Amino acid sequence: MPRARFSAAALAAVGFLAACGGSEVTAGDATGANARGIPNVALTDQHGRVVRLYDEVIRGRCVVIQFMYTQCDGVCPAATAALVEAQTLLGDQLGKDVFFVSISLDEEDTAADLAAYAESNGMGAGWTLLAGAKDDVEQVRRALGAYDPDPEVDAVRSNHSAGLVLGNDPKDRWTMASGLGSASALVRSIRRLL
Repeated sequence: MPRARFSAAALAAVGFLAACGGSEVTAGDATGANARGIPNVALTDQHGRVVRLYDEVIRGRCVVIQFMYTQCDGVCPAATAALVEAQTLLGDQLGKDVFFVSISLDEEDTAADLAAYAESNGMGAGWTLLAGAKDDVEQVRRALGAYDPDPEVDAVRSNHSAGLVLGNDPKDRWTMASGLGSASALVRSIRRLL
């Protein structure tokens, strides 16, 4: 099985939690990004709704963002399982204090594919699955540092990272964590963001 790879920026960010207070984060326009640089692209969720990533999914929330494939025999099943376990540990905090966001890296995924993936993995309320055009997802992935800096390595589907992006938008606090670690460690990292 191929080893998960992290970008140098992602590795440097793991364990680092910085508050960059003082600047108000504003919504992006239809094609732009907010002050944090997160593209406000239109993506489709597991219910078939088209949503703006920043304005409707991230803005004002504490989020855990996973980049994944619905058809994956690499790191995705293990990372998703850790998130499902974290969902249980968080209890009613999920969907209230923190929200999970899984973004498909496969532009062929449909809302039905996302819904089936959510159901088969036990993903509940407070968890949004998204898919969209390759260029839009790529903008988001790069803005959040979830890529390998070597373009040849990054282009290989099986090399995608199990890194999770954790962010508290109102506090402008962002970090990364491994999706392959324990769910309890992930929940501790999430709760430190709150």
